[in-house]
Amino acid sequence: MIACFSRFRLVRLGACCFALACCAVCRPLQAQWFLQSGLMDRQIHRGIDLIYNMEFARADSVFDSVIAEHPEHPAGYFYRATVMFWRAITNPDNTSFDAEYRGWLQKSVDRADTLLAHNSKDIAGLFYKGGAIGMRARIYEYRVGPNDAMDIIKLILGDAKTGVEYLDQLEDIMPDNSDILFGRGVYNYYVESEKEENPTLAPVISLMFPAGNKAVGLQMLEMAAAHATYASVEAKFELMHIYYANERNYQRAYALARELATKYPNNVQFLHYLGFAAFTENNVPEYDSIYRVMLDRASERREAYTIRQAREAMFFIGVAQLKKLNGNMDTALYYLYNSDLLSRKIDKSGDLEWYVTDAELFMGEAYDLRNDRKTATLMYQRVLELPDHNRDHSDATRYLAAPYRR
Repeated sequence: MIACFSRFRLVRLGACCFALACCAVCRPLQAQWFLQSGLMDRQIHRGIDLIYNMEFARADSVFDSVIAEHPEHPAGYFYRATVMFWRAITNPDNTSFDAEYRGWLQKSVDRADTLLAHNSKDIAGLFYKGGAIGMRARIYEYRVGPNDAMDIIKLILGDAKTGVEYLDQLEDIMPDNSDILFGRGVYNYYVESEKEENPTLAPVISLMFPAGNKAVGLQMLEMAAAHATYASVEAKFELMHIYYANERNYQRAYALARELATKYPNNVQFLHYLGFAAFTENNVPEYDSIYRVMLDRASERREAYTIRQAREAMFFIGVAQLKKLNGNMDTALYYLYNSDLLSRKIDKSGDLEWYVTDAELFMGEAYDLRNDRKTATLMYQRVLELPDHNRDHSDATRYLAAPYRR
């Protein structure tokens, strides 16, 4: 299942190497980072919690109020863009958010430039300009395809270099700030991780970016998660992804996912990771319960719960029925079959994801458990004609020789 987390990480590196700025959403700063105060700070704090809980319309309203009351400040525009960012990443098939997203970021940059024109070390100006640049590049992480990688790299390189300059300036002003560890940790981890994953690109990466250190990067992210004033949630989110998809430290990923999903129960990204982590830990009752919640929300067409979440939920509810000792195979087949249908609807390009192959393998197993050997054999034969994502061909070949049994 790790394949579902694969990303074009060089794009992630370019977007994330800007310091704290590269986070999707950041908490309002307090004492040591005096960006805004009083009612404005409280409004932003409330709006950011709404974003994390995916109450996007309410968040829009809060940040519109900030802009109306402080039109000269970059904050309202920056956080308005973050709402669009979360809309975009939770619905990657819909690119209609992208233009408005970039528009809000440019407005934030323009206001930050005005602040910096009066004082080149203005903290709010440095933070929000660097943040907007990081956000501008990060959207490509969710848009890039395998055939346009180099074009996207060229687009982000200018932003990456500029973003690092803002990080350096902020670190010079506040070298002991725990929040800066978030950006440095992301950079340290991904610059080396990408070299390991793509050795042919390693010389180019070394030329573009200073060396990092994965272990140090993880330590920095853990410190930011524990102590940062505003980047704590983002650090936990990044650690959750790294531990699950890269380090395969599933217990730590599971703990982080549970913490985040408990605090922000409507956040589909946190719920997604919690479900995957529970599956990897073989906690059948928990992931069955999690995905029933996700399916209900998708059925209600709740914002950020799309056909992709319905597909994912149906798949794992079906698998849970298959794995339960008292599971109902008719129910398992119902959910797996509908997950398969949704996958084929999503994968219009014909490049079928692992969901399809795995669903049809599991359907074969369910038919075997129903003692319908003829249909099970047909399913295993179908699997051998599909892309082999998770050693499914090996399993199908084994079950063709002898029926699947728990």
